Amino acid sequence: MNNPVYSFPLRKILEALEAKQGKSDDWWYSPLRDEKNPSLHIDEKKNLWYDFGIGRGGTNVELVQLILRCSKAEAIRYIISLSPELQAIEEAKANLKRDTDKDRSHITSVREIGGNYIPRYLEIRGIPLRLAQFYCKQVRVYNPKKQQNFTMLGFPNNAGGFAMSSPSGIKSTDRAAITTLTPTGQISKSPSSANVAIFEGFFDFLSWRVMQGDDRPGCDTVVLNSTANINQAKEYIAAHQSATCFLDNDEAGRECLRRITQIMDGKEVKDMSPLYNQHNDLNELLQASRGYQAGLGMGR
Repeated sequence: MNNPVYSFPLRKILEALEAKQGKSDDWWYSPLRDEKNPSLHIDEKKNLWYDFGIGRGGTNVELVQLILRCSKAEAIRYIISLSPELQAIEEAKANLKRDTDKDRSHITSVREIGGNYIPRYLEIRGIPLRLAQFYCKQVRVYNPKKQQNFTMLGFPNNAGGFAMSSPSGIKSTDRAAITTLTPTGQISKSPSSANVAIFEGFFDFLSWRVMQGDDRPGCDTVVLNSTANINQAKEYIAAHQSATCFLDNDEAGRECLRRITQIMDGKEVKDMSPLYNQHNDLNELLQASRGYQAGLGMGR
């Protein structure tokens, strides 16, 4: 295991926990119970243990969890507390994270969409300002490395962050997460309809609403904000009786469709990508056919 905590010797842990050693170096009286004969064996080369009294073994972290009846994270913290070397490693990691955070782009302001810059961007993408104002925010992002501010269109997600896009082509997120919406368009993690509509990005979701001529989706909706977030959406998607997918016409979109089919486990999955098979995604179709009204009715 890469984590150096797992290399911390079991012997030192048992000594710290005041366990009693048997007559040989690799046998110990189990700290898990009172016993007359040592039944806990440790392999010092592999740093693994096996308790013959309970028929169970594992890593040093797992042994601490059993003895102290604590979580994995708490067991790791306990082992680190026994070693100045591990404490130094953790401090170095914390310092590196602090330095990295200083160099990371961060949001400086969030407000309602206004001015000319973002509205012109929305017009190019075929999204009415009124619709975008219901779902999105105008986000100001500062990049310390470039010492520049960027104005971006932000779509809120379940983690309290934003999926962001700008006219310059920059895409970003401050917290990678999905967005799940109720039939009335409000963020909610609780399923509330039989069908769920699934989108890769928020511009495709907004395009769907333009094509429907209705701001509200009328059924539960998942905007993945990236196909890499599909695992975050598994439980939410599986809670529905059917899924309607508006994914990109590329390999990532096809792989995501396969994953959703697996998640639904035999329930209905409708692939809408043939509707826009001459384009990469739904927004490209919208831009190519202004005023287009698609027959994409969604059952509740």
